[in-house]
Amino acid sequence: MEEMNAEEQQRDDRLNAIGRELDDLYYSSRLDFDGFKTLFHRALAVCGPDDDNMEMFCHFARGNGWWDWMMKELQKTPSQRVA
Repeated sequence: MEEMNAEEQQRDDRLNAIGRELDDLYYSSRLDFDGFKTLFHRALAVCGPDDDNMEMFCHFARGNGWWDWMMKELQKTPSQRVA
């Protein structure tokens, strides 16, 4: 496995912190739609819509309309992938 440079490590640390906060809110039954949206946008700002790390939100998109909202948000953000 390749070692991360300092910038990649910081990015990874930020995403891990968001994931821990998401878990904490979920397991304490305090994850509401506003909290979900806030954490989603924070992660999106860190890694962008094309990053596989955004999949961490799939498990938590259980509320009514959460999944549809998440998909629309991902489509709004310009893709960095090259066709």
